[in-house]
Amino acid sequence: MQVYTKDFEIQCPPQQRSWRKIAQAIGNLPLPGVPIRLILTKVKGDTLTFESSFIDTDREPVWSSLLDINLRQRVSAQPFVAVSIIPTGVRAEIGGFAGDATPSTNLLAAACDYLVTNPNAVTASDIYFAQDNVLYLEGNLICQLLLGNIGVIPEKRQTIAAIIEKPRDERFLNNVLNALNGLRTVGGINIDPVVVTGGLVETACTYSPYGNASGEFKGMEELIKALDVVETSAARAVALITTLHVDDQVRQAYYRGESIPNPWGGAEAIMTHMTTNFYPFTAAHAPLLLEWEHTGFGKLVDPRDGAELISSAYVCSPLQGLIHSPRPVRFDTPVAPGETRISVENVSAVVMPETTVGNIPFLASLDQDIPVILVKDNTTKYDITPERLQIETQGRKIYRVNSYMEAAGLLLALRNGILVKSTIRPIPQIEPIFL
Repeated sequence: MQVYTKDFEIQCPPQQRSWRKIAQAIGNLPLPGVPIRLILTKVKGDTLTFESSFIDTDREPVWSSLLDINLRQRVSAQPFVAVSIIPTGVRAEIGGFAGDATPSTNLLAAACDYLVTNPNAVTASDIYFAQDNVLYLEGNLICQLLLGNIGVIPEKRQTIAAIIEKPRDERFLNNVLNALNGLRTVGGINIDPVVVTGGLVETACTYSPYGNASGEFKGMEELIKALDVVETSAARAVALITTLHVDDQVRQAYYRGESIPNPWGGAEAIMTHMTTNFYPFTAAHAPLLLEWEHTGFGKLVDPRDGAELISSAYVCSPLQGLIHSPRPVRFDTPVAPGETRISVENVSAVVMPETTVGNIPFLASLDQDIPVILVKDNTTKYDITPERLQIETQGRKIYRVNSYMEAAGLLLALRNGILVKSTIRPIPQIEPIFL
């Protein structure tokens, strides 16, 4: 199994920029494998440039392709569900660090029955404070949910698996095992199985030419062997604990507060996307320490990175998040008596930074006629807006707010059937239809 990340171009005029049309154009290309992550990086005229990660493998994915979309046939606000997405590896001012979007996420969740979010928004090494109605779901499964290919069942996980890359220094393995034992002893969490790989899973954290965090991979077959072991167990949620190689100058620049994206995020996302494409698990990643000096103990850094500097195992928060990860099922799976199943039909809004609309969740939401709330104050290094994408916003359910405080208010309006236009001045006139 090989992971490739490469750029490709398609031709798609502005009036056709929906996921259905874009996916059709991508599907006509000679792709090098199964697409597991696609990011729009450049728009020039009718040409769209994507950065994409592919898996070259004979293994069959467990879910439909990301190029497939199942349009929703009905809408139900029972339960009221919103999705909050803060893409990783783009230096989001809120959520681009170590779980620093948790307060904003909890605020949005207070306006919902359930709020679905991606792990990096609320994962903070050993600290986890997301509310119980926050459903922790990695990016590939969020895409599949919004594409209408899966549903998710909220439930508290009883068993979590852990895969640890065999370290060069046994002390680093013991460090992680101590953290897992702490979770078992103090939290009563059942962590089983715990699998140590037979060889290295080498990941180099890189940046794409467009400035997004990415990764290069070796030894993926070692991870696959471990995932095969987990698949035979009762666990359906897995923490991946592997080394992430970051150039020390980049590491130091990041902790000094220089304006660069979190270097680990892109590689972690690619690894979890690979896992959830080919295994029926939810997943999260935690870095395995390479050098004791990398802990950064004693340094005073940006408050948003504080959680990383007080940890050396980094795994307690992802495991607590996985406890609150919903169970993915096929969209057409019958609902058991007394069971709650969330599908795209229940998604009443998607919230994301204004400059990160070049992704599947935004484009799929347009196809699904889901309201999209764009947060202006959560700036990023990505800078793909509806205007850059040349998306016509008039007549679409695209709302702009300044902050997550305003986004929470907008969710409350949608939940309670309050006409959003009635809260804005000037209020538009009714336009009657004259027969």
